[in-house]
Amino acid sequence: MTTTKTVLLDGAMGAELRSRGVHVRDYRSSLWSALACVEAPDAVVQLHTDYVEAGADIITVNNYAVTPVLLAREGLEGELEALTLSAAQCATKAQRTATRPVRVAGSLAPLNTTFAVSLVGTFDDNVAQYRRMVAALDPHVDLYLCETLSTAEEARAAATAAHETGKPFIVSWTIDREGERLRGDDSFSEAVSALDDFSPEAFLVNCTSCNAATAAIPRLRQLTDVSIGAYANPTLDEPAGGEPEDEVSEPISPEVYAQIAQGWVAAGATVIGGCCGTNPDFIAALQRTI
Repeated sequence: MTTTKTVLLDGAMGAELRSRGVHVRDYRSSLWSALACVEAPDAVVQLHTDYVEAGADIITVNNYAVTPVLLAREGLEGELEALTLSAAQCATKAQRTATRPVRVAGSLAPLNTTFAVSLVGTFDDNVAQYRRMVAALDPHVDLYLCETLSTAEEARAAATAAHETGKPFIVSWTIDREGERLRGDDSFSEAVSALDDFSPEAFLVNCTSCNAATAAIPRLRQLTDVSIGAYANPTLDEPAGGEPEDEVSEPISPEVYAQIAQGWVAAGATVIGGCCGTNPDFIAALQRTI
């Protein structure tokens, strides 16, 4: 990025859809919020629109769980392209009705269960699967968000597929409770170095506590001149279960979250958003504060 303007991402999709009455399945045993794009597309479009109206500059396609591995688990592997299209159309519909420029990001998330480092496949297999996802997303997105990745090699695989499109991409790792390392135990230095052959638009951390993000931002700033940032869960410390669908422990308000995010900006962050447990109120608070 060539500007110091703070870029706002959107917030959570699955949990917020559930709070709005949409049937959202359990992440461990199904496709989480992905089928909402088919079963309740108007609700998905409305949530994207609400994030735009709250101030988001980038909205992310609701394809987080639309991966070959998770679809195969449900006997739906042949539906990847159709489900990706449904999810992308929801995001682009909200983009078309926006009254200001908004970019749509395709999600390149963990191919298997989030945080399960033992389930991260080989680099070559991961690249092949991400390429299939990218092929389905590419006609509809402006950039890619390689997100919630727990090892340096997992992130490199997603970045490889994104880089090949020629479009911008962001890499975001999920990190340990202390904000010192990736969940897969790679250091930030190793994670950044693994992407030396690419030119990501930003390095972020996500799906972690606010305190962990606060610790991580200065570490990232020391390692790279690339834009950095965070989109955390609205809790000071890691929830006991540490899974995306778990309720955050002692959730903080949108106003407190925005105040904490001010510290991230002061430490050099220029890309900010919200992860599990956030909603458009959090993005609106960021917009007002930052």
